[in-house]
Amino acid sequence: MSKTVKIKKATWKFYFLEGILTSVWLVYLLDFYSFYNESYFYTDKRLPIFFRLISFLNDNWQELFSYFVLSFLFMSLTLFLTYYLYLSNKEQMKGYKIFCFLNVGYCLALLGNICGMLFFILFILAASLIYIIFVLADGKSYQNELQDDELIERKGPFETEEAAQKESSLFKSQWVKIEGSHLVDVIYLEADGKYYVEMYIEPIENEYLNYSK
Repeated sequence: MSKTVKIKKATWKFYFLEGILTSVWLVYLLDFYSFYNESYFYTDKRLPIFFRLISFLNDNWQELFSYFVLSFLFMSLTLFLTYYLYLSNKEQMKGYKIFCFLNVGYCLALLGNICGMLFFILFILAASLIYIIFVLADGKSYQNELQDDELIERKGPFETEEAAQKESSLFKSQWVKIEGSHLVDVIYLEADGKYYVEMYIEPIENEYLNYSK
């Protein structure tokens, strides 16, 4: 029963957020295209498309600048919510994929005009910003979850200690370094007469603490 209530609450939360997002985009798109159709009417259509764009920007720069800034903010917010709510919870949000495409559709709706290329550039910048934010957040989250001497790999058995050291060096060369931590290897001899190597992740601050002791 509690699980059902939880799912219903989550569903209403997603609908509420999507409702707000849809309302914001509809108001923005209607206002922009209303302004665009009226202003573009006075642009000389005989000019090549590039010079037509320059002329349109020159005649309406003050208004367009506000639309560009707002579009970047709305795109960033939309992509952030899309990734946070849907792409990072794929298993739980399988039934809501339509909203993911709908959100991207709002952004792409700005491409159907002479300023489409500029809006596309803003879309790429917004997507890059959100990507960087989540990459940094994931890295920070993983770093915070690191435990002292966290075992990540155990290899063996090896006939000699040199073979174990060679495998350890190979693993270290292929390891992608995580900021704020380093890789520690431990080679030991088991009762079966074989050598084993264990690889640990250790936060760098713990290394300083060990030296201080």
